[in-house]
Amino acid sequence: MRTRPTLPLVLPLVLIACGQAGEDERHDASGADELATRVSTITGRDGYATSGPDGDDAAMLHGSDDADGYRTLTVNNPQFNVPMFHLDLPTRWPVRTAASGDWEVDGEGLRVKHMAGSNFTYASGQMAGFYQQSGMQLRPAIPAGQVVMEDLVPLMRQQGFELAGHQDAPAVAQADQRGLEGLYSVGRTRKVCQANISDWRRGEERLGLVMHWFAMDGGDLMNWGYYFTVLEADPARYEREKVALLHALASVRYDPAYFAAYARSEQQKEQQSWAAHNSRMQANQAAFDAQQAAHRDRVNSVNDAIMGTWRNTSSTMDRMQEATINGIRGEQNAVDPYTGAAMKLQSGYDRYWINSNGEYFGTNDPTYDPNVNADHVDQWRQVPTGP
Repeated sequence: MRTRPTLPLVLPLVLIACGQAGEDERHDASGADELATRVSTITGRDGYATSGPDGDDAAMLHGSDDADGYRTLTVNNPQFNVPMFHLDLPTRWPVRTAASGDWEVDGEGLRVKHMAGSNFTYASGQMAGFYQQSGMQLRPAIPAGQVVMEDLVPLMRQQGFELAGHQDAPAVAQADQRGLEGLYSVGRTRKVCQANISDWRRGEERLGLVMHWFAMDGGDLMNWGYYFTVLEADPARYEREKVALLHALASVRYDPAYFAAYARSEQQKEQQSWAAHNSRMQANQAAFDAQQAAHRDRVNSVNDAIMGTWRNTSSTMDRMQEATINGIRGEQNAVDPYTGAAMKLQSGYDRYWINSNGEYFGTNDPTYDPNVNADHVDQWRQVPTGP
């Protein structure tokens, strides 16, 4: 009896935050309405009608089979409880969905699922030194085809797989680009998506890896990375199912309701951050006399620049995670040292530091203390974390 090939890659999701340089933009509540108009243009739809299938509460199937045997899968976003995206899948595929929004196929001689990849940060100028002091590894972006040769080939060979070929998948990249472009951004950010399909052999086994490559470039700071949709199929049907998978991934249509809900959430965070910032500035001005004003302004300008970088870093990582929703999640339980309230942090580091604004960063350097040589004592506090 032929056994199903096991998934060969163990690529940890390194949630490295990134931000972007540039001028911050303030948005009011009307921004969500403007965004709804913009994303309607991106998606080409004003909304979607859905209905629930029998026996599956996590996603909604609607419409009838077309001539090619496809049906539409609508996946809800659990955070906002709105439709997130729609895609066309072959009716012959036994699709399963989860409350997290993930979907997969697990049938006789066929498996399709999603797998986390890696995320990287690259900084230039003064930002490079800042991130290196925080213990973060910087890697310049390389295109998807080069990632196949540099990252995947060595790992796959360890599992006994040899590369049979790879090529770009521009239609999949266009679908991913529509999703990334529709997300709310703080400041000026250039967003780029690429896609690549690589074929692998191990004896008679066939495996396909669709790489979803993305980059978010803010000028002096870039976050980039990739994740995968994995195809395992019997040799006799591999080529047919590969074509079907590429068709399905290229058909992804992000829902305007999700873009609007995400924008409202991000705008609220931004407004709260500015309100807290302004309140702190007023308190500082009342506390110091006229002779200290000039010195205070210099200190605050430096502090605002550093804090603004980390605020944009957190926001950019959130947007990236939402855009790459295929099961890529990593969270760390923690307790706010200022309020004692439970909170969630992005996982991947041994230690985390947080300030009174709720802005935090992680480091693996046990000796690193951001308060050392800082202008304000106890500006950062270490965050107690749990499992």
